[in-house]
Amino acid sequence: MKSKFSVLSLLLLVLFATRTLFATELTDKAVSVNVAESAAAIEELRSLGPAGLNALMERYAEEIKNHIDDPGLKPDAEWQRITKALDTVSGQKNSFISGLYWYTDLKEAQSVATESGKPILSLRLLGKLTDDLSCANSRFFRTVLYSNAEIASVLRDRF
Repeated sequence: MKSKFSVLSLLLLVLFATRTLFATELTDKAVSVNVAESAAAIEELRSLGPAGLNALMERYAEEIKNHIDDPGLKPDAEWQRITKALDTVSGQKNSFISGLYWYTDLKEAQSVATESGKPILSLRLLGKLTDDLSCANSRFFRTVLYSNAEIASVLRDRF
């Protein structure tokens, strides 16, 4: 009897399932009340690049949707932990709106650009995109440009 799955197919399936469980575990730990556990998970998710941010965005999609649909929704302790994790992993304040990941290491960005064939969008701003009171330009970009679904989509897809 012939098997429908090859050994390679089964191995890939097991690796995918393991990676999915690992990502779920990391995203749960990233919003833990245990500060050390949370910091370690956030650091690991950040090291995964956009995949780490995507894992968080998928895991907390319902909470994100609730806060986008109702901007007046009071931020509880869990939401504050979720946004802290998202912002730290993405490198941008309020990243739950845009879903954009920002590289802060030029060599890493160059490596990813070479692999993907996409150009680098380099921003020269005062302060950091993660700071609430960063420079006026970064606040403008964050609140007006990056939060625009069409612009955020272009940035995610083309850069």
